[in-house]
Amino acid sequence: MAHRLLKTIGAAWLGVALTACGTQGSSGEETQAPEQEKSGEDIQSTLNALGGAQVLGVHADGIPDSIRGELGRVERTLNTLDASRQAVAGVAPAFRLNADDMVLRKSNTDEQGNQHLRFTQTKNGLEVVGGELVVHVRPDGTVFRANGSARDGLNVSALPRIAAASARDAALSSTVGTGLEVQGAPRLVYVRTEEGALRLAYEVKVTGENDLMPLRDRVYVSAQDGSIVLRAPEIHTALNRKVYSANNGTSTPGTLKRSEGQAAIGDSHVDMNYDMLGYTYDCYKVLFNRDSLNNAGTALISTVHYSRNYVNAYWDGTQMVYGDGDGVNSIELGKDADVTVHELTHAVTEYESNLTYSGQSGGLNEAMSDTFGAVCESRVNGWSTAADIWMVGEDVWTPGTPNDALRYMDDPAKDGASKDWAANVTSGTDVHYSSGVPNLAFALLSKGGVHPRGRSTINVPAIGVEKAARIWYKANTDIYTAGTTFAQAKTWTIQAASDLGYDQATQDAVKAAWEAVGVGGTVTPPTSIPLTNGTAVTGLGDSSGNSKYYSLVVPAGATALTFTTTGGTGDVDLYVKFGAVPDASTYDCRPYASGNAETCTITNIQAGTYYVMLNAYSTYANVTLKGSFTAPGGGGGNVLQNNVPVTGISGASGSFTNEWITVDVPANKTVTFSTAGGTGDADMHVKFGSSPTTTSYDCRPYLSGNNESCSITKTTAGKYYVKIRGYSAYSGVTLKAIW
Repeated sequence: MAHRLLKTIGAAWLGVALTACGTQGSSGEETQAPEQEKSGEDIQSTLNALGGAQVLGVHADGIPDSIRGELGRVERTLNTLDASRQAVAGVAPAFRLNADDMVLRKSNTDEQGNQHLRFTQTKNGLEVVGGELVVHVRPDGTVFRANGSARDGLNVSALPRIAAASARDAALSSTVGTGLEVQGAPRLVYVRTEEGALRLAYEVKVTGENDLMPLRDRVYVSAQDGSIVLRAPEIHTALNRKVYSANNGTSTPGTLKRSEGQAAIGDSHVDMNYDMLGYTYDCYKVLFNRDSLNNAGTALISTVHYSRNYVNAYWDGTQMVYGDGDGVNSIELGKDADVTVHELTHAVTEYESNLTYSGQSGGLNEAMSDTFGAVCESRVNGWSTAADIWMVGEDVWTPGTPNDALRYMDDPAKDGASKDWAANVTSGTDVHYSSGVPNLAFALLSKGGVHPRGRSTINVPAIGVEKAARIWYKANTDIYTAGTTFAQAKTWTIQAASDLGYDQATQDAVKAAWEAVGVGGTVTPPTSIPLTNGTAVTGLGDSSGNSKYYSLVVPAGATALTFTTTGGTGDVDLYVKFGAVPDASTYDCRPYASGNAETCTITNIQAGTYYVMLNAYSTYANVTLKGSFTAPGGGGGNVLQNNVPVTGISGASGSFTNEWITVDVPANKTVTFSTAGGTGDADMHVKFGSSPTTTSYDCRPYLSGNNESCSITKTTAGKYYVKIRGYSAYSGVTLKAIW
């Protein structure tokens, strides 16, 4: 696949039996968990003891990720540390945690007087990276909720098989960059993979430079076999102020040019960025009474004039750094309010939820930064929801192209790479692209409406930017933990709305916004257009990020099944799956080649329906799609198998092109043809021995709607032909023959 320029600114109990992830001995192999844990009886017992606590969500292993109810009380006369021990002791067993393994990291009291105690998990004396539990306490001392990524119930070995030096070498060899070094000694920790498995690993901090940008990655190397378990970058791309100049070098912070209260110095990049820092500080202070990035008044430090022709900006953990651009892709990035708020929000996130910069949590991290760029811009424009609000970096990006931007929050796929549907985000999706899913959820919640590309039909009620911002900020500061997933973000933003006192309608709107982008809820499968065996569909095209769907019915005994795309311009990606519509992460075949020449050859051919998705990696036109197979006996055509339904049939008003031919029906049988389901009005025509027409047929029910049936008794041995005519446009129809 041809890669494009990364547009990066840059950061009730369910009663199910729990998956037994088991224990891991010194060999590194998993063994079975105790029977009580396998059944979930231990968790249920804890929930009962807590007064019947409600489970809001569970991890893939069946352990809760959030519970709520009257979960105990904390004596308000206790100091914070003692109170935290009392608070966590009661709820820890619901997550299979040992309260003594939980270390208080941070305590925050919100505007409602609720206290939020954030704990870090340890195990066998080692930190569980990203393992956090947040316990929420009302002003009267009632524990009302607990949530997070922390969970246990496993006896994973604490004995490494490889030496720290080997882990160091593995981390270096797996990192792309120059001047690579390891900072400090590798640290033995536990870490969870993106799939949720708990692994003993070495945390190795690698620094250097890559593509003119400083590199600082935390690389987690398996302590069992030296493989890379996880990589977490600390450089996130995309009032007390200090603005430095790097003097077009790469050493930061460089030379101090302007401090708080000083007059403008005449350097437009320095002076405008100084103003942007003030704009960002004011936005957070006015809206949330937040005093700078750490809420304790720390100086806001920027470095501008970074390198030469450098088209990016990033947060490095201590400061914001901006290039001058190259005049073509961008001008000076420190002059844009969106970019400045974006980078500062990475710092806010780091001090609060500390969302890990990889996987879905990384997409949430990036989206949080884009979101508050939009929030601050909307605030100074009377809480506007105009198109400009949802464009990221439009003031500095591609100065020669009007109305262009880095990203488009209300239509993420418009940039050609960002994702706007949760199922299209995979473990390898760049965080700047996966951010499109939460970005769109926020935009829809703020201004209302439906998915811009029709991936769902949910109409999200508008609650306004300010209210949506307060919900997102609340979730980031008091509820999210480092490894938060999209599904957890949905649950926890709904809880944030509840905590803020918003009504049920607002909470329902939050739920709808996430479901509109494919996070939870019931998703209606897309309608597919039937293909005819061996017949090419020509002139296909679509804009970047959009998908089209097709289907081909394949009979038993078919051979040489292939699907091809050819010709035209742009870049279309072919996906094929048997029995269900494919998406970006679920498919049987995906060539993923550059351009439009792609082929899927199916070797293990099954009788039934194959579905095809054409996804526009970039805008394409005049592409040809063909699905073909050799039918039993060497014939062609769409073949109807006995009692094998053909689903997802659609057609236009007046169309009479969809035809199926039965395999040979024995003599003296009763064969019944039926259509059902879907929308519109499809008329079925059946004829023995040859194709029916509108005037020549053996059976035509001619009923209103799509529920029609033809029964032919004492059949003549041979083939029956079925055609469907669109009395009006129809879709989602199912055809079946039984004999």
